Amino acid sequence: MKQVIRGTIHFLSAIFLFFIVGMALSLLLIQNQFIDMRFDSEFVITVMTVTGIWFFFARVFMNAHTLALWEKKWISLLLAFGSLALILIITILEGSISIMPAYMARKALFMENALTLSNMNTILIVGLVIGALMLIMSHRKPLSLKKETKMEWSRLSRGNRIGMMSLFALLAVFILVYMGQGGIHAAINHSVVYLKNADVEGFRDYLLSFGPLAAVVSGLLMVFQSVVAPLPAFVITFANGLLFGWFFGAILSWSSAMLGAVICFYLAKFLGRPVVEKIVTKKALEWWDQFFAKYGKHSVFIARLVPIVSFDLVSYAAGVTSVSFWEFFWATGLGQLPATILYSFLGQNATNTVKILFFLFTIVIALAVIGMLLRPKIQQLINRKKGVKR
Repeated sequence: MKQVIRGTIHFLSAIFLFFIVGMALSLLLIQNQFIDMRFDSEFVITVMTVTGIWFFFARVFMNAHTLALWEKKWISLLLAFGSLALILIITILEGSISIMPAYMARKALFMENALTLSNMNTILIVGLVIGALMLIMSHRKPLSLKKETKMEWSRLSRGNRIGMMSLFALLAVFILVYMGQGGIHAAINHSVVYLKNADVEGFRDYLLSFGPLAAVVSGLLMVFQSVVAPLPAFVITFANGLLFGWFFGAILSWSSAMLGAVICFYLAKFLGRPVVEKIVTKKALEWWDQFFAKYGKHSVFIARLVPIVSFDLVSYAAGVTSVSFWEFFWATGLGQLPATILYSFLGQNATNTVKILFFLFTIVIALAVIGMLLRPKIQQLINRKKGVKR
């Protein structure tokens, strides 16, 4: 019970500290008119609060003392009360002490339609008092973890720690830009809808709206879906063929997919096997271990030939196996080339029947590769039956 109470104190301390720092940073950004007109700075509070929560769980489940800033007495007090002083100075000078903090907090917490500014002010005052008390108590009641964790922060290699922090930083920046910049928010939402619905012509028109940057946007979306989002890449490939012609469309699709695969491969290297297991599941990773062990350097090439096999999963799994980078690179490049060329050609010449042709091609290739993999076992069964008959 004592551990639960201490855990709650530290959890509230982490949220309080990062929330206050986030609000101070948001107010500083708002002072810049250029940024304020183009970016919703309030969402810095959201991202910083989520960062505090993530650091707390890293402290609990990975024993990451380095990330537990609220446990460091003088650093945490300086950050908390320095941020609070900055908030008071800016809002008093602006004459908005009873409006701006409440408005920003309400928007950051997505409660604009649920709370009035007056109610938000009350919650803020109570929350700040409780948070400050929790922060002081966390210094007097340190969090001690008796149970050993599988992913001890200090035992992870330097590369793994840098990889994890880099990945989290990239995700934080992406979320911040996505929520804070209305144009980017709308653009990403539209692209996801087109990809999810496999609307090739709609996605082509969407790319056209970017004018000369259409190829850049297409390439970035291909990389994005490879690394982060499980969206159908074939829609992008078809649209590239339709928009740029099969030859240049194939080059664009192939090169951007290769970039996404390389990023996944090295992310897995940096993050390490324990983290990759969380991304692709332990069972899936063990299956790929067996697959790579059985087929060796040809395994990645075989996997790339089957369109129904997750492109991202193969890239992440290869990163934590003995497969070398150049084996992975050439196998990926050659394995995805036939499908890329065909999809680009179909995109240019057969847009009306794109979905049907894609699924037919997928089924044929899948059956061919499965047949190739099962051929030795089938041959053994046939030989056994012949032996029994004799």
